[in-house]
Amino acid sequence: MKSIIYFAFVLAIFSGCSSKQYYNPKDTQSFELNKETITLPSYIKSINSSGATTRDNRIINNFGLSSFKLKDGYEYINSNNSTIISGDKNGNIFLSDTNQTINFSSNAIGAAKKENLLALTFSDNSFGIWDIKENKFKLKEYLENSFVNDTKFAMPVILNKITLFPTLDGKIVIVENETLKITRTLSIDLQSEIKNVTLLQTVGDVLVGGTGNKIISLNKGKFNSKDMLIQNYFVDEDFIYLALIDGSVLKLDFDLNIISQTKFKFAKFHAIALDKEKNIFLLESGGYIIKLSNDFKNSVVDSFPFYEDEKVFVSKNKIYFENKLLQFD
Repeated sequence: MKSIIYFAFVLAIFSGCSSKQYYNPKDTQSFELNKETITLPSYIKSINSSGATTRDNRIINNFGLSSFKLKDGYEYINSNNSTIISGDKNGNIFLSDTNQTINFSSNAIGAAKKENLLALTFSDNSFGIWDIKENKFKLKEYLENSFVNDTKFAMPVILNKITLFPTLDGKIVIVENETLKITRTLSIDLQSEIKNVTLLQTVGDVLVGGTGNKIISLNKGKFNSKDMLIQNYFVDEDFIYLALIDGSVLKLDFDLNIISQTKFKFAKFHAIALDKEKNIFLLESGGYIIKLSNDFKNSVVDSFPFYEDEKVFVSKNKIYFENKLLQFD
């Protein structure tokens, strides 16, 4: 009986593996003139939503690859103006502009700095505002623990009048800067297993947020939301671009109306980038890159050496992965 059960178990595993579907384009066409691959000095060892840390302790963010190097044991968290914020696994935060180390009881996974204030989110799903001059919290709140999380946590955002805190349990907490009081909490995704906020961005007066299962926007006082199984995001000054788990690609306005959409059956997209002409480039896990026109009417598929376990960071028209930079003109 045991051997029969074992055979059935093995058969189920192999049947599940064999039934997995992969993206298989009918034909590929080189568009080498539209892209350039550059080899970097070192491999990426870790990523978050604002950048990456290389094995030789450099950082990659929206400004490119830095010549600045982090201290050993530290990884990049975020940067604001002239300050690079990094942290280690012992609860230490290092501020490059003042050469200052601050120790906290939990590991910081997100941070933003404005003048003497640090907005921080922690691995235990707490958040707070730390006064650097007074060396104390001005605000500290604890939320429900979240044990299954995405690596690309969104960063806190400090605006003129409010600070936005993404949480690990599917919320965006809004704090008034003058009073340091919570004024509103936007619930995005409270039901899913992995529900931490991976997207938090402001475009003018529009707030865009999202998890792997839902996207929301707050536009001119109107709250919008859509349930979608999301693989990747890209937000520019005009539209929101989404790659879904099922291979669909969508362009939405800031009220989350679908402007254009198409589908690449079984495709798994690890990155979305746009060039200066607003062409959309999608990096696919099976070793392909797709160029899609912004009106979604034309697409070209090119073979490209990429493996789905590689760490990826996107900055506008640049895709960084492993020790490579893929740049679109």
